[in-house]
Amino acid sequence: MSRIVKIILAIIILFLVFCQLLLPGIMQGTISHQVQEATSAERVDTGLSSMPGFMLLAGKLDSIHIDADNAMIGQVKVDKLTLDGTNVWGDFSALHSRDGSAVRSADRLEIKGTISQASLEELLKRKLEKVDNIQATINSEKMSATGTVKLLGRTADITLEGIVFEEDGAVYFHMTRLDIKNAVLGKAVISNFFGDILLFDLYKMPIRCEVDDVEMQEGQVMITASYRNSKI
Repeated sequence: MSRIVKIILAIIILFLVFCQLLLPGIMQGTISHQVQEATSAERVDTGLSSMPGFMLLAGKLDSIHIDADNAMIGQVKVDKLTLDGTNVWGDFSALHSRDGSAVRSADRLEIKGTISQASLEELLKRKLEKVDNIQATINSEKMSATGTVKLLGRTADITLEGIVFEEDGAVYFHMTRLDIKNAVLGKAVISNFFGDILLFDLYKMPIRCEVDDVEMQEGQVMITASYRNSKI
């Protein structure tokens, strides 16, 4: 065997060892860093596998799992965010994109998010700038919040109710009831006064998913979404 052939074989072996043993760890760190930058998450853990390892260079993952804490998705903080996928092909340099280009296809890819009532309360505080002292609670039927607002020079107590729902890939808070008390005009009951508040739009995310379920629970909202190959 000539020296040149031996050198080529050694290079190939080193490349394969690198791809199988070192590249997965590098990719895990890179994806975690990109997700953290894109969402300002406090913590991101990524696990992935690919066989053979060099397929990672082509964007092929046999499996991937991501856990993120306190990630900003759209306009709301998602307290717990998980992603699980199998046989995923993607461009993982596009995790900052907003055009769905980070994933090209997948046999299965599911995203779950938990939004606490504290996170939704913070969203209401940002969006309802004229309302002070907002305090919110969530149960299986609705989200309720109380606060105060100044009307015609007087302070009025308000109580609002609403639900979290999905429409065309976007998740909204929809107000169903608003009571204003102790105002000079007496008690007012106004529906849809503030309009719907957008939480996030999955059609404007790195991974374009469809919402499968929005479930309001005690103290939180659970959202499940999945990738559809037919939407490519």
